[in-house]
Amino acid sequence: MAAMVDDDRTAGPDGSQRPERRTRTPRERGSGLALFAEVLLVGALVLVGSLLVVTAPAAVAAGVAHLRRHVAGRPDGVGQVARDAGSALRNLWPVGLGLLAAAVLLELNLQLAASGLLPGAALVRAVSLVALLGLVVIALRAAAAWSWPDGVGRARPAVELARDGLRRTREDPTGSFLLAVAVGVCGLFVWMLVPLVIVVPGLLCLAVVGVEARRGGRPPTV
Repeated sequence: MAAMVDDDRTAGPDGSQRPERRTRTPRERGSGLALFAEVLLVGALVLVGSLLVVTAPAAVAAGVAHLRRHVAGRPDGVGQVARDAGSALRNLWPVGLGLLAAAVLLELNLQLAASGLLPGAALVRAVSLVALLGLVVIALRAAAAWSWPDGVGRARPAVELARDGLRRTREDPTGSFLLAVAVGVCGLFVWMLVPLVIVVPGLLCLAVVGVEARRGGRPPTV
């Protein structure tokens, strides 16, 4: 005998069964605003944590972990973000240092191309910009690899995090392309209105969380 299941259906004017519209709770209605507020908070915290440049990947890792905890229903405070940033810095400072060195080298290439003394300056400029964008995407994915999908941080050597970031970039080209677009759009926002620099770090962290969730949320490999 088939079991009776209440599927919240009501009879329509013609006698057909139609699903009943469920009223969202105040918590559900406010979840989007709560996430927006957390993105703004993370943006300000990551900006402060990135002032030394070398600390940027660690600050992003802490912001990503915070947003992951929020999405998972595990709210925490600013103190936890600061502790995460300190823990992540012990693992990710070589990544930040390497990113800074590469950015300086690519900037020199751009300056040389702009001087007009280098043959094929336009090609050098384009390749340098693409290379810099690729390095930023790898750094973002390395920062994402620092924490589990539920936002719990995990201490891992910088070499493993960099290797994992490179692997995720290579194995998930669509997600990496989305992150590259997010970086470009955030750069455009700041170029259009400089005060948005307070917001864009949070948007980038949210983009990382979304790309990793789309990827399947697999925990970092050892």
